[in-house]
Amino acid sequence: MKANINLKGLLASFFMMLSVSLFAQHNVTGVVVDADNGQPLVGVAVMVSTGGGVMTDANGSYAVSASDNATLTFNTLGYLDVVETVNGRSVINVKMTVDTEQLEEVVVLGYTSQKKNELSSSVVSISAEKLKDVTSPDLGNMLQGKAAGVLVTNASGQPGDGAKIRIRGTGSITANSGPLYVVDGVAGGSFNPNDVETLTVLKDASATALYGAAASGGVIVVTTKSAKTDEATVTLKATAGIKKALTGRFSPMGSEELYNLQKQIYSKSLFKIQRPATLLEQDFNWMDAAFNLGVVQDYYASAAGKAGRVNYFASLSHYDEDGTLINTNHKRSSARVNLSAPLAKNVNMALRVNYDRAKSQYTSSYVTLECAYRALPWDDPYVYDAEGNRTNEIIHIGSADRGDGRKDQTWYSHDKYNFLHNEVYNYYKSESEDIMADLSINWNITDWLMFSTVNRFNSSNWFTEAYYDPRTTLPSIPNGQIENSYGGGWGFGTTNLLKANKEFGDHSINGVVGIEYGEGFSRSFNASATDMPNGQASLSNGIAQAVGGYNYGSRSWAWLAQAQYSYKGRYIASASVRYDETSRFAPKARGGYFPGASAAWIVNKEEWMKNATAVDLLKVRAGYGKTGNDAIENFLWQDIYSLTSQYQNVTAAILMRQQNPNLGWEEAYMTSFGIDAELFGRLNVTLDLYNIDNKNLLLAVPLAPSTGFFEFMDNVGTVNNKGIELAVDADIIDTKDWYWNFGFNIGFNKNKVVYLPNGEFRQGNQIVREGQDIFTWNMPIWAGVDPETGSPTWEKVLEDGTKEITTTYSEATFQNAGTSSPKFQGGLNTMVSWKGITLSATGNFIYGNMIYNSARVSMDSDGAYTDYNMMSHNNGLGWTRWQQPGDIATHPKPKMNGNNDAHMLSTRYLENGSYFRLKNVTLSYEFPQAWMKKAHMKGLKVYVSGDNLLTVSKFSGMDPEIDTEDGTYDTNYPVPMSVVGGIQITF
Repeated sequence: MKANINLKGLLASFFMMLSVSLFAQHNVTGVVVDADNGQPLVGVAVMVSTGGGVMTDANGSYAVSASDNATLTFNTLGYLDVVETVNGRSVINVKMTVDTEQLEEVVVLGYTSQKKNELSSSVVSISAEKLKDVTSPDLGNMLQGKAAGVLVTNASGQPGDGAKIRIRGTGSITANSGPLYVVDGVAGGSFNPNDVETLTVLKDASATALYGAAASGGVIVVTTKSAKTDEATVTLKATAGIKKALTGRFSPMGSEELYNLQKQIYSKSLFKIQRPATLLEQDFNWMDAAFNLGVVQDYYASAAGKAGRVNYFASLSHYDEDGTLINTNHKRSSARVNLSAPLAKNVNMALRVNYDRAKSQYTSSYVTLECAYRALPWDDPYVYDAEGNRTNEIIHIGSADRGDGRKDQTWYSHDKYNFLHNEVYNYYKSESEDIMADLSINWNITDWLMFSTVNRFNSSNWFTEAYYDPRTTLPSIPNGQIENSYGGGWGFGTTNLLKANKEFGDHSINGVVGIEYGEGFSRSFNASATDMPNGQASLSNGIAQAVGGYNYGSRSWAWLAQAQYSYKGRYIASASVRYDETSRFAPKARGGYFPGASAAWIVNKEEWMKNATAVDLLKVRAGYGKTGNDAIENFLWQDIYSLTSQYQNVTAAILMRQQNPNLGWEEAYMTSFGIDAELFGRLNVTLDLYNIDNKNLLLAVPLAPSTGFFEFMDNVGTVNNKGIELAVDADIIDTKDWYWNFGFNIGFNKNKVVYLPNGEFRQGNQIVREGQDIFTWNMPIWAGVDPETGSPTWEKVLEDGTKEITTTYSEATFQNAGTSSPKFQGGLNTMVSWKGITLSATGNFIYGNMIYNSARVSMDSDGAYTDYNMMSHNNGLGWTRWQQPGDIATHPKPKMNGNNDAHMLSTRYLENGSYFRLKNVTLSYEFPQAWMKKAHMKGLKVYVSGDNLLTVSKFSGMDPEIDTEDGTYDTNYPVPMSVVGGIQITF
């Protein structure tokens, strides 16, 4: 809930000087309380008409000096002003009434803000309290499952990695389809999730069109915190806990299970030689060695209030997370200062500064995860001494011969290296630093006209270092290597708006016109060296291998306008237009117009609805708009040359990509219709329908090899998304002591490629084809195991379209086999509280997507890879192995080198990706206010919280939550389950 701050109240709060004594002045004292509950009001500004003023203390008391004929004005946020004439009185007690009009919920839309009930677009606003139940430094993780039509996926459990967000489907094939972030009214920007006051998701084009550029994927508006009252408030929060990697149904085979399986694969004589019975004495769990308990800590402190004429908010935050995978971590420190103060009677200035510094460590190589999954349990990563005793030293492996005192000298795993030894010396680290400063000035020209300017400067730099020590073994780096990359940049942007808001009886008009300009510069440098001495992680200590880098500038500008009309708060119409230009496109195609329009009818305000007392709000709305997408690399419209070749000992330029002087905006046209209802004072329902046509796609069109080029960036192709969204929120119980709320949301989206220049093209194991979902799987259809022979079978499509079963893989027909796009996704939440004790839970779900489990190609291969471990069949999915004629089995007969290509690409490894996840459960206790007053505190809250505590899925891998666009699971870094405890203190 937000309150509008009028200029009169702001000036009253700032007016702190004692007035010059006048004739007949005397002291006036009193107490100010809330008219409804009689509680004292702290920080109320008491202004004397003849000059001077004070603020009420912690008990609501005040004392001022005033003449007999003076008036006292009492003002504070969220309450109606009270004016009292002194008339010789020395005691004036005041009761203040809540200003219900001010307290009507206002939704921040970036450039503008509107009363929630008068919104004519599809908008979801989420408070900070509802976001911060999940312990994460990423806002996307916090948003998961909390807004209908917003798909959030975490493809990796790497600490610090951000989630992928898709709003109302994916409309682009090559360009980025993610949302545009708007922070404190300006596109882009950095922020700490702890500092977020509200988050607003703009889902349809009638709302996002005003942002034009890069708004085709929706807009997420972030508003950071500011002082809520004049009284100083200090908040301290600490959270700490442990994390454990989710393993799901997956587990590699143990020593005995693998031994018995391979016994069926090998001939008796060969098995006796290569798989001695002594292997059963060794059963090393590589997954346990690679994954361990991680620790997560989050510390936060903030102060807000008023110092003289300045409103302030300042915060410090430190987040520290050790990953569940060895040698992975993320640390982030942040600081923010938000200040605002009046410069004149009708001019206010605000300064917002945010600083972030982050450090991350990743696995040194892909082999760490790969070997954690696939290494054989018969290998031991520790050194054995001359007497055959195991030591704590991690062994170096460079061949099939261990070379230590172990009785069995063979290293059995396919990869002839020990990833645990590699991780002792090797690393891959990154650092980044960002600072952002906003300076805004608001000038209230009249009571209905205001000018605002917001000017942002941001600067960032980053550094990465990958080091591979010569003492370790990696296939492609035999003599050690170091790689350094450094980059940085800066940007400047200015947004200048003229806003009007005027009422004429039953009519209300508000509007905004503005202009924006932005420019930036980026630079990077990278170099690598090899053949350095042991432990010398420096470029200067090796032989230079490669040097590269880039630097470029960018510019953009836009003008915008929006107007909204309301009649009796019953009929609402809004229209906007924006013009954008960007240097990403060819000169003659840089400009784009992005209009939007919407209308709403507040049905419950009609006369014929006045007796429908159960209906608090019934609103019907519709909108149409166009947005753009420029989320591609710079300079793709230009000829690109490679300077890596020579001709007659002179550097030669070779054309690598042809120019496209017509390359311009990708466009999204959206039509939407929605209904909002509030019933019985406790039930909220929102229903939305939408249709989006993404046209002139920024598509890297594959070219024939005969052209000499691989692809050509062009504006071609059309993709359609249509869907339905439903959100329900209900206060089931709302009494003095008990409160129970339940919410549910679901979004259905249907994606279809409408047009492609060549009709189709292949993208990995998916085919992009007209009439289908962008992410359609295309591969041979697995027909199961022949019960008589134990051989694999597939479908073969004949010329007449009929199908038959074949046991020859090369005869199998590639066919469509579902999509990686879910049919629907959503979330649910509930909260129960009783006398300060609160139990809350949130969950999210995905249904209908198919995952290609690539890890099974090597780990579920029926003998094709005997030097890789296998997936255990004890996973609750009913997997069985064919043994004898008549067996109805899920897996073919195991054979050396595989059973007739059973492990090749097919729907055998295409699995149901549907899941439900209990995202968070939190139990908290807020100490009674009576206790807090005695302790001179405003609040004390303790809590315990768990993330990802339960996952229900039929997926055979560790974690079904993957990138639903790529749709492939391999040796993924799973997201963790975590349990944390925390305390929050407010003074």
